[in-house]
This record gives sequence, C-alpha cells and structure tokens, in this order.
Amino acid sequence: MSAALPLTAGVAIPGPEATRAARAGALADLAAAGWPTRRRERWRYTDLEPLAAAGFDLTPPPADAATMRSASNLLEDLDLGDAASRLGFVDGAHAAELGSSAAAGLEISDIEARWPEYAASFASALPAADYPLATLNTAFGRRGLWIRVPAGTDVASPVHLVMIGSARARVAAQPRIVIDVERDARVTFVQHFIECGAEAESWTNAVTQIKQAAGSRVELYRLQRHARGVAHTSVLAADLADGAELTAGYIDLGGRLVRNDVSIVLGGPGARTELFGLLLAGAGQHVDDHTIIRHAAGSTVSREVFRGIIGERGRGVFNGKVVVEHGCQRIDASQSNDNLLLGEHAEIDTKPELEIYADDVKCSHGSTVGELDPEQLFYLRARGLDPAGARRILTEAFAATVVERIADSGVRARALSAVRARLGALTEP
Repeated sequence: MSAALPLTAGVAIPGPEATRAARAGALADLAAAGWPTRRRERWRYTDLEPLAAAGFDLTPPPADAATMRSASNLLEDLDLGDAASRLGFVDGAHAAELGSSAAAGLEISDIEARWPEYAASFASALPAADYPLATLNTAFGRRGLWIRVPAGTDVASPVHLVMIGSARARVAAQPRIVIDVERDARVTFVQHFIECGAEAESWTNAVTQIKQAAGSRVELYRLQRHARGVAHTSVLAADLADGAELTAGYIDLGGRLVRNDVSIVLGGPGARTELFGLLLAGAGQHVDDHTIIRHAAGSTVSREVFRGIIGERGRGVFNGKVVVEHGCQRIDASQSNDNLLLGEHAEIDTKPELEIYADDVKCSHGSTVGELDPEQLFYLRARGLDPAGARRILTEAFAATVVERIADSGVRARALSAVRARLGALTEP
C-alpha cells in the first residue's frame, strides 16, 4: 500500500504536543512498511483489507455520560467483587472513574506524561515492519497507562484490566498498557475485553508491553469475549531479565476477526515463560494466534500449549515459532498445538516452528488436528446423554486442559464458566 494509507488519510494526529513528533513518525513508519496483506508470510492466513476499508474512526470522541453509565453497569455485571483491584477503559481510553482504589502497591501514570521514558525503554520493541498494528496504536492511541510494580512488591490479588467497548458504531479502540515490573516483584493481571452492546460493530487494536527485571514473576490472563461483530487485533511484547518468569494465558471466545501477536524475549539466564491459549471459533469467526518465543540467553525455559475448538464454518490459525539464538546453550523448549474440528466445514491452519542456532538444546514441537472420538460419543450416548450433551462433555474436557493452567482459582472458575457458555453454542449438532 502506498504512503497514502486510506485508513489514516486525513486523520488528525491526537494527543499533547510533546507526543506529536513521535506519533507522526509512527504514522510515517506505518506508511513505509505498508498495510499487512496476505502476500506477506506473517499474514498469509488473515485478511486485514476489510479493516482498512471499513471507515473506522481512529480518533473517537470521549465517551459521553450515557456510555459511561452503560460501562459502569457492565462492570457490575462482571461481578469482580468489591475488593477487586480494577482499572477500566472505554473505547481504548483509561477511564479513572471505573477504577477501584484497591490497586495497592502499584504506581499508575499516563503514558503520554512519561513519553520520553517510554520512547527510550519500549518504543523500539515493536518495529513497524513486524508489528504494523502496534505502530498504528502508537500513532492514534490515547490515554494509555503505565503500571509500575516496585521492587520486592507482592501484589496479593489479581489486578483486573477491563477493556469495554461502547455501542458506538465504527469506533477503533486502541488501548495501550505498559507494565514495568521491578526486581523480585510479583503480580497477576487479568485483561477482559467486552462490549456494552451485543450488536456492536467496532475494532479493538490493543498493545500490552511488559518489562520484567531480574527475579520478577508475572501472570497475565486474557479473557476475550467481544460481541460477534467486533474485530480484535492485539500485540503482547514481553522482555524478561535474569530469572524472571512470565505466565501468559489467552482465552478467545468472541469477535468475528481476531489476530493475536505475542512476542516474548527470554533475555537473561534463568528466565522462563509458560504461554498457553484456547480459541473457540464458530460460524463466521476467524481467530489467528501468531507467537514467537525468543531464547536470547542461555539456561532459559519455555513451555507453549495452544488448543483450538472450531465449529461449523469457523476458522482457526496457529503459527508459533521458537527461536534459539546463536550461542544460547542449555535451552529447554516445548511447543504443542492441538485442534478439534466440530463440523465438516470447520478449518484450522497450524504451523509450529523451531529455529535453532545452538547445539546444547532440548526442543520439541508438534500439532494435531482431529474430530470427536466416535467410540467416546457412543459410550456417553449409551449412558443416556443426548448427542449435544455428549459432544459438550468431550469438548469441555478438551478445553479444560488449557483453562486449568490458570493458577488463580477465582480467575480459573470465571474462565471455565465463560468457556462452557460458549461451547454450548458450538456443540449443537
């Protein structure tokens, strides 16, 4: 695509004057890199041209009073509990009035207020050639948050980051969160993606960046329950120092077009990550998980498990790569992707990859694609279950092996409940 990107043509650059040059630079970088098309290998299975042509508002006005009331009511329906630590966003912008005062131990500030520090520490992690949608977020995102977890802090309960989409049509929400975790700190975050209206037609383009100092521990769980008309693109970029540990879990249930990019760099000896995900895709849904774990230091460990359940006329994509860089020895890495097709026209494209430039490594990868076992279905039917009930039990068991990796019992129960509700529709014959 030429420098005159139709998506951004004529759109004024938002934000304070101090960020204008950086935003203009991001827009120029995006124009030079070009809009992602299926001619590029990274985007081979996912077509973003409809997003570029849909006329989304990249700089929507602030939410009005009615929208904020709807968002507040939705938060109550989530029932996170009065004592829950919570930060709220509406159409990508931080909404302080939706937060709680229980986020003890965290230092929270506006990214725009710390732009020089952000530019020095985080901006170069997401080049436009590889992450064009993160670059779009840099150009047009507003009211993003910088969350600092001070050294030695142990945040006892999960911190919920609730991303709410309004019922306004054609809005492009672009939330950005920077999580700066200092030495030996521990914290758990839960990202929720939901809408005020079931008929919403919008686009969420989210960026989350994590920087972990030595010995820190982070758990990040993401529960995506968008309305069926919503497009969702996201980038997670994490950089781990010596002995740091990151557990990241993705649960994708909603949306019509979903693309998740994950980049994790194990940058110090002893760093470790566990990355897992579950995608459920029914008729008209397209969910694409694209991950890369880079072992950039010796004595690092990665575990990656993704599972997909694809209903009739749904489509899933998994492209996961593990890279062991030159000279990085004593590496332990495993990756697996297993998929269950529930219909004749269900589709999955899976591509696990290893790229190894060292010899003292223990690395494995693999993928499977299959259907429900007829013998197991017969067994359950023989014990009185109807066809839908039998299918539901088997698919729930398949999904539970991923969801049960969530360490926090409350978050795990919430995720299991949401998965079961979504599976009810997918397993109908």
